[in-house]
Amino acid sequence: MGGLTASTPKATVMTMNASSTFDVIVIGAGACGGTTAYFLSLEGLSVALFDQGSAAREASWASAGMIGPQSSPPRDPWFLKATTLSRELYDRLDVELFEQTGRQIGYGGEGALRFARSESEAGCLGTDVEIQTAAGVPTHLLDGPESRKREPALPDDVAASVWWPESRFLDARTYTATVVRAAVLLGVTLHEGVRITGLASDGDRVIGVQSGGEVWHAGIVINAGGAWAGRVDPRLTHPVFPYHGQIMAVAGPSCGLRHNVSRVGSSGYATPRADGHVVVGATHDTWGYQKKITSAGMGYLASIVVDILPCLEEMPVLDVWSGLRPGTEDGLATIGPDPRLDGGYLWGAGHSAAGMMQMPATAAVLTDLVLDRPPRIPIGQLRFERYLKDLEEPSEGGRAQSQVW
Repeated sequence: MGGLTASTPKATVMTMNASSTFDVIVIGAGACGGTTAYFLSLEGLSVALFDQGSAAREASWASAGMIGPQSSPPRDPWFLKATTLSRELYDRLDVELFEQTGRQIGYGGEGALRFARSESEAGCLGTDVEIQTAAGVPTHLLDGPESRKREPALPDDVAASVWWPESRFLDARTYTATVVRAAVLLGVTLHEGVRITGLASDGDRVIGVQSGGEVWHAGIVINAGGAWAGRVDPRLTHPVFPYHGQIMAVAGPSCGLRHNVSRVGSSGYATPRADGHVVVGATHDTWGYQKKITSAGMGYLASIVVDILPCLEEMPVLDVWSGLRPGTEDGLATIGPDPRLDGGYLWGAGHSAAGMMQMPATAAVLTDLVLDRPPRIPIGQLRFERYLKDLEEPSEGGRAQSQVW
């Protein structure tokens, strides 16, 4: 193994006490870390949750929050199983988190529609139907009038659409803040504004985390650090990279919007919120660890409105924001142990642009691993071993993309 021993003493010596020792430490208080901490606390474990900034303020804060079962052949079987399980868990969490906190998570909708605005475009919908039907995802092909009846906000020239009734919208900001709040109410210790600067180890086993001169111990450390996951400890890098996105909210149409909508051949989308506004996104920028709103980005978002929901062209823009997705070359997360170690450390990072679609499933699998149970869905594709041959920084080209945000 030898993952840490090259630059770490045989044992890191610290004073242990009850207030700084936990069953599990989770790095990153976003949707992944927060949901994992919540699930672990339901199992009766003592958990500490750390974030270098404020909880729920990074990728999950910026996410469009479209969820539902979906097949992605290059990423299946994980992606199909994770999105299916996550939809089931969100149904449960919608009720459970309200009971725990009194807060609604902004979950709802009547599915997703991908539509065509011409007969030639309509011919391209067949691929979507074939892929999702073959995967067992409920899928329906609608003609133009049926599409407009189902979603009156669609353009008048809609020729056909594919409807996925199991899809939903989710206010990712509210969800993440709520699940973190529920975890704290169950006893999770939340540390905000604490940047983890390294891992504490005993030989090749991780036994805790460090921030400057302060140390916290745990039987298991989970890295759910999002775009920063690979920077937690320089001796245990991970080729996750920041993949920037710009996104905006506009006032919704008078008829409302009931579905997540996209147009065949376009990477843009629009998704409703419970308060009636509509989120439109998103750009895919590679600028490193910086967030910014650009005129080019605003122009791109405006073009999505014209393409997808022209009824919103004259509606006021309510907000514009950006965020950093935790990107990976193959579009797959890393979930599970690090083979460079003898234990004590789990990855839960690198979900790219479709993180909210996979998040409860990821948290459930991490909980299984902590409790030494078989993962409820297979994670063989997600093993860290796929990176061992090349841990250099990824190139700017050839990155797997998703159309979620």
